Amino acid sequence: MPIADIVIDANVVVRAILPYETRVSFLEFFVSWRQSGRKIYAPDILLPEAVSVIRRGIFERWISQAEGEIAIEDIFRLGIEIIPSDVSLCQAALLWAGRLGQSKAYDGFYLAAAERVKAEFWTGDERLHNRASQIGTTWIHIMQNS
Repeated sequence: MPIADIVIDANVVVRAILPYETRVSFLEFFVSWRQSGRKIYAPDILLPEAVSVIRRGIFERWISQAEGEIAIEDIFRLGIEIIPSDVSLCQAALLWAGRLGQSKAYDGFYLAAAERVKAEFWTGDERLHNRASQIGTTWIHIMQNS
């Protein structure tokens, strides 16, 4: 049986690149996935979401402008294959948002991307994980510190 590829959300990325206490263990997930031959994907919505978190960190002064710029470079160093939005991905995100009972479609893009590339979805968002699990999604996983 082939090893499943991975789709990750912005929550996972920012926890891997910014100075959170979970940074090392989250980076270890990326190393482990790469070593096992898994591809790591994300929809293109990941980039503006991650950059927004970085900007908030600069604004709230828990990282500097220079650290924010390095963090953006680090996103690209993770080797994530970005899935561009198109009509079918946007429609699938809309459907996922409905299934999840959400008023916004942001999370739906990640689930639609995972569905498209037939990958596991990994998130650090416990509410998203719980809701997706409640509706029977078996290929969603929550990031835990190792």
